Amino acid sequence: MVRNKGITLIALVITIIILLILAGVSIETLTGENGLLTKANTAKTENIKKSAEEKVKIAVAGSFGTNGGIDLNDLNTNLRQVEGLTDILYNDTSIFENNKIEKLPIDVVVDGYIVEIDEKGKVILKAIKPIVNYSLSTEEPVEEGTKVTVTITASIIGGERITKIIYGETVVTNQSTMTFDVTKNGYYKVTVEASNEETAECIIKVTNIGNGEIFSDIYVETKTFTDEKGRTARIPEGFAVGVSNTINKIENGLVITDQIDEFHRSTGNEFVWVPVDDKTDFIRVEGYRNGSKQSYLSNCSEPYKSGSQEEKNLYTAMYNSVTNPNNKGFYCRPI
Repeated sequence: MVRNKGITLIALVITIIILLILAGVSIETLTGENGLLTKANTAKTENIKKSAEEKVKIAVAGSFGTNGGIDLNDLNTNLRQVEGLTDILYNDTSIFENNKIEKLPIDVVVDGYIVEIDEKGKVILKAIKPIVNYSLSTEEPVEEGTKVTVTITASIIGGERITKIIYGETVVTNQSTMTFDVTKNGYYKVTVEASNEETAECIIKVTNIGNGEIFSDIYVETKTFTDEKGRTARIPEGFAVGVSNTINKIENGLVITDQIDEFHRSTGNEFVWVPVDDKTDFIRVEGYRNGSKQSYLSNCSEPYKSGSQEEKNLYTAMYNSVTNPNNKGFYCRPI
């Protein structure tokens, strides 16, 4: 009688079952709730979270004055040097773009985390927030009416996901990107929602389409504006300064306005802002009035005393603005 020395079917089945059990244990060890990969991701998230908190603590620590309180000017400067900072919020409103910190508490967004700084300078890690970025199909100057495509990219860490991207009446769900076209200069707002119910806003600035004039936020205090050539001018509070290509160069004359709409287009009174760094440069040149040549004061040390009352009032206002260290300039109506 000949005996087969191969394995039996039952033995093969048992072997396969054992291998499957071992494979299941291995997969669970790697990817389960307490698996190696899960623990590694958790550790990575915790490191990012602690890093964000530590960055803010360092900025705050360097902002305490000699009186033991926080110097808000120093805090504003130090926070804006923090790597990964994407927003500063006061009463849930962003003050990141044009305003400085005037009062605590505030929230700052670093590496996707919301970190609170309370009235005493205590740093409190709060939540994970979506991070939003955008790009334009072209940033080169194009003709009026040209279509420019905006691409929105959103992300969030800590195992959360993007649930909505909202632009106007357009809503994209459960995706991390959105595209839309614009044909006019303006500021366009996009809102992103995440699975942890946190939201983030992104303001898209389009300034390269034709000659459409776009302005900054209305300044709540006098601020320094820097153009693309590095030249600076002090812009008085209550005005927005032009940021689009045709009106944002100091050498050509800045345009300011006292009212803007949601797209940052002017809806108010517009003026040409003339910066004057040195008041001795403010010169009233010779000219003609009532058909005869008038010799006005040049290199003025005080408002000139000849001319009509209207001229005196106008010149006095200009001179007072120029000699105001906060302004160092004056505005006039464009011709």
